[in-house]
Amino acid sequence: MRSILWYDWPYLIKHRSQITCLDNILLLTRGKPLTPTHLLLAIRPTDHLFTGVYQPAEGGVKSVGQVYQSSKISGAHINYLLQPEGGDTQHLVPLLEGLVKQAGSWGAKQVIADLDTDSPWFVSFRQAGFSVLAKQQVFKCLIAEKALANGENRWRRWTSGDIHAMRCLYHTLVPPLVQPVEPLTRRETLGLVYYDKKGDLQAYADLVYGPLGIWVLPVILPQAKEEIADLLRGMIEAVPDRTGRSIYVTVRSYQPWVEHALLDLSAVPGPEQALLVRYIALQQRVKAEFSFAAIENGNREPTVPYAPIKNHRN
Repeated sequence: MRSILWYDWPYLIKHRSQITCLDNILLLTRGKPLTPTHLLLAIRPTDHLFTGVYQPAEGGVKSVGQVYQSSKISGAHINYLLQPEGGDTQHLVPLLEGLVKQAGSWGAKQVIADLDTDSPWFVSFRQAGFSVLAKQQVFKCLIAEKALANGENRWRRWTSGDIHAMRCLYHTLVPPLVQPVEPLTRRETLGLVYYDKKGDLQAYADLVYGPLGIWVLPVILPQAKEEIADLLRGMIEAVPDRTGRSIYVTVRSYQPWVEHALLDLSAVPGPEQALLVRYIALQQRVKAEFSFAAIENGNREPTVPYAPIKNHRN
């Protein structure tokens, strides 16, 4: 695999209708790859962006892929792949491995991709070391047509004082296996929180804005005293600065109660997807400088959960 060159761009533009976007956030907030709003990613000096091309040794069609890492999160995301009709899907494996290697050179701990569960590329991703972390579905939501039953909307923007309660809810609902990949917040903008009348946090929502849409990831307590559908309706109403943009709510499989409530709100579901991840970090043991017998339970070699693979000399 090599970096894309100037003479590859006509090939990419010619087959742009066959490009598949694998990052829901960029697709829904900035549009399809190669559109002007999407190409603006390249001018962010603090982010990493790499476009790779795989040319089979025996000739044939080229495969193109792009990987992207925001400076705000530890993982990278595959932005899009181009595998023209007639191409061998096995050629995606070295392309994906090259993209993962590039992300590892940035210090990324994992590479993520959003792939439809019925995609013919699923086998290639598995061969490249990707595994399914969770299922997900994106719903396009309309602005709520009817007001809440009690006429009150307690959703508001979060502040630094809400972080502790948000973190407790996050650790309660997001599975430990998913937490290294799904951060508490992507820190793109201030999201929303919802407290009940007793002052207990019932839900929060992470927001990402783009020129074309607003991406929302809600985390909602299933035992919330309010109806989940009412919570979601209030959340959609409370999203600030909509300016006519569409609102897209992503639901992970570990929150099925959110999916059922969105269907009750007549939200339009997208295709079912698999959240794929390829870890590019190693567990490393480190020597403890001090002993803490009271809490170690006999284990004097605590481990650091992750270390960038580029730091591993072997």
